[in-house]
Amino acid sequence: MNGFFLIDKPLWISSFDVIRELRKKTQFRKIGHTWTLDPLATGLLLVAFWNYTKLIPYFEKDKKTYEFEVSFEGMTTSLDSETEVIRAPKEQYDILKNNFDIKYLDDILQKNFHWEIEQIPPKYSALKIDGKKAVDLVRAGETDNFEMKKRKVTIYNIEILSLDFPKVTLKATVSAGTYVRTIAWDLWEIVWTGGYVTKLRRTEIGKLDLIQSQTLENFDTSKFLFIEILFPKHTILELSQDIIT
Repeated sequence: MNGFFLIDKPLWISSFDVIRELRKKTQFRKIGHTWTLDPLATGLLLVAFWNYTKLIPYFEKDKKTYEFEVSFEGMTTSLDSETEVIRAPKEQYDILKNNFDIKYLDDILQKNFHWEIEQIPPKYSALKIDGKKAVDLVRAGETDNFEMKKRKVTIYNIEILSLDFPKVTLKATVSAGTYVRTIAWDLWEIVWTGGYVTKLRRTEIGKLDLIQSQTLENFDTSKFLFIEILFPKHTILELSQDIIT
């Protein structure tokens, strides 16, 4: 069965857990996904079955949109809620609280997080270091044995959805390779109270959005994505079985 499916990944499971569950449900072994989502992130995961896994590289550079919540009450080593929160010093926290409003934050976002910027990916990530995931090296106690390199990424748009200090909800459309958790870290370096992601949801991949998705729990193989939707600028040719064989 060749096909693409858009899964709304739930909280607390990894992207590979989604593949593992789909294998159980369908008995198909050849399944792959694009753009890993962390266990603490939810939202869109594009999954390919059978020979369509070969088409995954065509989607690697697509823009993605995230809605995420950042807390300025402190910081964590994982840049999200996975690890212990180190609370901000009360004096710094009170100063920020008294001066924090939407205009103040929006000025920071538009000045520092718009268009092409440089980021350092978090060590708590699936990026490979000498063939091993950075997060696995961290959990093995090898944090000091490697460094993450800066990379250029693009933030096409970032906006404030709501503000209830110390938490703010943001929406950002970003290039492939952008880490939302690093945005929270870089905000921390500006406001100096700390900043970590408490909620993260991928809501769009290219032109795909949540309306086209389905849940893992109620997965239905008939709800595949039409190839014309995925490749709107390409001519689709169907080869006969005689040609294929």
